[in-house]
Amino acid sequence: MTDRTDSLLINVGDQTYALPLLQIQEIRGWSPVSPLPNTDPACLGVLNLRGHVLPVFDARPILGKPTAAPTPQDVIVVAVMDDKPLGLLVDSVSDIIEIEADKISRADQGEAWSSGLVDGIATVGERLVPLLALQKLTGNRMPGQLALTEAA
Repeated sequence: MTDRTDSLLINVGDQTYALPLLQIQEIRGWSPVSPLPNTDPACLGVLNLRGHVLPVFDARPILGKPTAAPTPQDVIVVAVMDDKPLGLLVDSVSDIIEIEADKISRADQGEAWSSGLVDGIATVGERLVPLLALQKLTGNRMPGQLALTEAA
């Protein structure tokens, strides 16, 4: 049996990326958020998701793409990281795919294309699709993380 990685394809700017499907809780349309003071610029704010406070991050500045005000056409991908939900604002989602393990080049130290935000590069048809590391995208941008670190 060949190892496969189930992934959600997202579009940010002119690029397609893949997120690990096992970390995705749901996909929802854009909802206005409540901004938070003194947070990372990529943190748009928080919204109420069925009684839970959900931080929402804009994937565009994190991935080096031009930013724009969110529109009703944008999508929030709700993912779970460390048992906590978070939202990632993207331009759109395009597909759920299975990627064969032999179609993935993993990020190793010293690779010319290696990026702290990318776990690997998958060959999907004729395209090369970066596999994003959700933990690295949002990990040090979480609201309150600095305060928690200082309180410890």
